[in-house]
Amino acid sequence: MKYFNAILFLLISLFASSQTVPENNGQIKVYDSYQPSKGSSFGQKNKISINPLGVLIGDYPVYYERMFGSAFSVELAAGVTYENYLGNLMFYGMVDNNSSNSNFARSYKIGNTYSISPKVYLDGDEFEGSYLALCYRHRLYNNDVTGYAGNNAASFTDPVKESVKLNSFTFNYGYVFTLGKGFILDYYIGLGLRGSVVKQAVETSNISNTYPYATYYIYDTETTRKTSPTGMVGFKIGYTF
Repeated sequence: MKYFNAILFLLISLFASSQTVPENNGQIKVYDSYQPSKGSSFGQKNKISINPLGVLIGDYPVYYERMFGSAFSVELAAGVTYENYLGNLMFYGMVDNNSSNSNFARSYKIGNTYSISPKVYLDGDEFEGSYLALCYRHRLYNNDVTGYAGNNAASFTDPVKESVKLNSFTFNYGYVFTLGKGFILDYYIGLGLRGSVVKQAVETSNISNTYPYATYYIYDTETTRKTSPTGMVGFKIGYTF
């Protein structure tokens, strides 16, 4: 009898518990273990950014990057160039043998800049984490040179046009930090090759053999071409959407 009562009690308990299970009405709940952090760029496909360090080299492009999938993107940039503060030390201050006693002055003009860079994000998180990139970049700087023509202080030559054209290919490594609310910070470094074509004003003098034996200056341009290793380092502030 004791065993019968125990079995009967167990059956009643199982029946009662089966009646209290709520109906799910055919709905299936799925729980995703991945929860994007607040301000994450997950799911964003577009990015616009600028490089604040560009002011040091007179390079002012706007960058647009488009994500294809979750790991591959292409970044395009276009803008203008102006006075290259760091570059002028190399292209004019160091290679211009006449810079110490020259009678001419430079005025800087607007040039152009553009680049293209396919990227692969190693973490596959769309504008987050580390990435590898190949970058082609073009920059053109333009200057006008006005020279002192002779002993007469009011005499100046017509402007001579100078230019510096730079084309580089680099292999870059970068890392993107999420700042929140769509804003990101992108650090990058790279190594590669750069071709330069420098069209530079040069000065020659001509001393008259007749009275009043004046000295006259003639200005022309000299073109120098060079290919050399180059590096790239910088950071961008961007917005994803």
